[in-house]
Amino acid sequence: MILTVLRTPARRFAIVLLWTSALYVLYQLTNHHHLVAPRMLPLTALDRAIPFWSWTVVPYFGLILGMYLPGLVRDRRLFVRTLAALTIAVLLNDAIFALWPTTYPRPVPPTGTAFYDQWYRWLVAIDTPANCFPSGHITAPVLGCWALAQEHRRQRWLIRLLFVPFALSILTTKQHYLWDLGGGLMTAAIGIALTRPLGTPRTMDHTDGDDRAQGRKR
Repeated sequence: MILTVLRTPARRFAIVLLWTSALYVLYQLTNHHHLVAPRMLPLTALDRAIPFWSWTVVPYFGLILGMYLPGLVRDRRLFVRTLAALTIAVLLNDAIFALWPTTYPRPVPPTGTAFYDQWYRWLVAIDTPANCFPSGHITAPVLGCWALAQEHRRQRWLIRLLFVPFALSILTTKQHYLWDLGGGLMTAAIGIALTRPLGTPRTMDHTDGDDRAQGRKR
């Protein structure tokens, strides 16, 4: 029944949009309302060495769009597993945000008139410096890239390579610590591991092929 509902790309995108919107509400709640005072994490030598480039807010916003990557997944069982992994990972992030909130010492916002400077000022106006560890801007797109890499195995290294400059933007925009990047990868990995019973890429590919075969018979 569930797989039938997911038959068309439009339905899958609609589900991703609605589901990620619900998860984003929880992010906003933990971002603006804290049970305890957020604490700063120690800056690593790399954190200090990485420059602040306001123009990298462009790929940073690209990471936000990365949460919709599951909508591109064609295999319906892989789609379900990806959404389940995303839900687990994001709820884990939110639990950490609520119980052990962290904050980042942001730089003074740029005063330039370039569009990316204006975007940066808008970003810091609506998003508090809390909810640093783990980085949700890493967790969600990592899961989307993982799913696409499972489905497009020949392009998996290209998918991973393309993700790197986007991931680094959380550091060059001075929104996150280096620790946060690792934390986002960790919660994504936990989501993937806990949803393994829903199927492996091999069984998914096989089942998807069966679905197509059955469709041809009909």
